[in-house]
Amino acid sequence: MVSHHPHRRPAAGGHGSAGAWPEAGAQSLEESWVSVAQGGRIDQLQVVRLALEAQGIAYGIARDEHGWRVVVPPGLAVVAQREVQGVLGEGLPVPKGLPKPQGDRGWGAALLVLALLWLLPGLAGLGLAPLAVTDWGVGDAAALRDGDLWRVLTPLLLHGDVPHLLGNSLMAVLMACTLGPWLGSAYAWTVVVLAAGLANGANLMLAGDGFRSLGASTALFAAFGVFGVGRLQQGAPLRPQGLLEALRWTAPLGAGLAWLLLFGLGGGEERVDVGAHLWGFAAGVLLTLGNPFRPAPAGPAARWGLAPIPLGLLAGAWLWAVLAA
Repeated sequence: MVSHHPHRRPAAGGHGSAGAWPEAGAQSLEESWVSVAQGGRIDQLQVVRLALEAQGIAYGIARDEHGWRVVVPPGLAVVAQREVQGVLGEGLPVPKGLPKPQGDRGWGAALLVLALLWLLPGLAGLGLAPLAVTDWGVGDAAALRDGDLWRVLTPLLLHGDVPHLLGNSLMAVLMACTLGPWLGSAYAWTVVVLAAGLANGANLMLAGDGFRSLGASTALFAAFGVFGVGRLQQGAPLRPQGLLEALRWTAPLGAGLAWLLLFGLGGGEERVDVGAHLWGFAAGVLLTLGNPFRPAPAGPAARWGLAPIPLGLLAGAWLWAVLAA
């Protein structure tokens, strides 16, 4: 239920008038007017109402599940925000809306990731890649400690069987279509690949001799961490206005953590590399938090400009592996 009490700019030589909007007007106001301040009680908005009235700025009062809001026509939003900022000494919060996706759709990245995941299985199926290709690139703890540094990245393009590959392919498409719109595909996958390399390195260095690991799931769990923290970095308030706003901002990171707990711990399955999943998620979170370079999702760097970095890292790692074979 939303109630409105609009105030109109006074006519020259006259007085402002106030009254209830008809039903159609109320619907229009609710949908199109911009919120510039809110408070748990209507009296908290009094100082803002007086400031807007003093400047002759048309405004309305709306009520929703969060409390009371002062709303203005879109064309007056900038001026009204300036007036609201002038009265913030009273402690009245200015609401911060959730950002909207500004990056690319992610389909290009999804197709590219699928091509990479299926490249070696396809070549092997056609007889164009030797069977030993798995040994060349598998994550081998002892070999990594002996200097095979490419093994932190090459396992991302290897899988144990078709169900393993299919499952990771599906999740890769879903993550690509999530990362692209919110963070920009090139930027997001650059951080994901770097985080996956760090995670594999840590996991293998701490494992015993004879431990071997492969699969793209390390990168996928890193992607959950990158996405969750990346969303928070897009303007999450330090002091959310209520539990609902806090949940809206932290939901992506919480969803990634829930996915990790539900599917990343293996459920007792010995073949699941739990360490890689845990390290992947942690590396995605920490690397995104510590990364000082965060291009705008709508910019060319985030969308496609950084793409040569993750592609070059994967290609370079596999070239190193082939030359060392």
